[in-house]
Amino acid sequence: MLIDGISDVTLANGVVRIQLNTVNPDGTDAKVGTIEIPAAIVGDIVNGLAASVNELNAKLIEVNEANQKTDSKKDSKDGKKKDK
Repeated sequence: MLIDGISDVTLANGVVRIQLNTVNPDGTDAKVGTIEIPAAIVGDIVNGLAASVNELNAKLIEVNEANQKTDSKKDSKDGKKKDK
């Protein structure tokens, strides 16, 4: 399921319901699903999601930095070969 946003969050009967939306090809919003979380553990779930996203972000930064170093090494090698 691809989501583009959250349209509504409600709490009823001890359950937090998060309505998820996507954007159709014609640009209109469409509901694509609902996440239902017991209210007693919603804090743990949100904190777990935030921690996971932070870990993924750190890994992406590492990969991007490694790719930049590799690209700069290739550029410097290419420059040396052209100078000869």
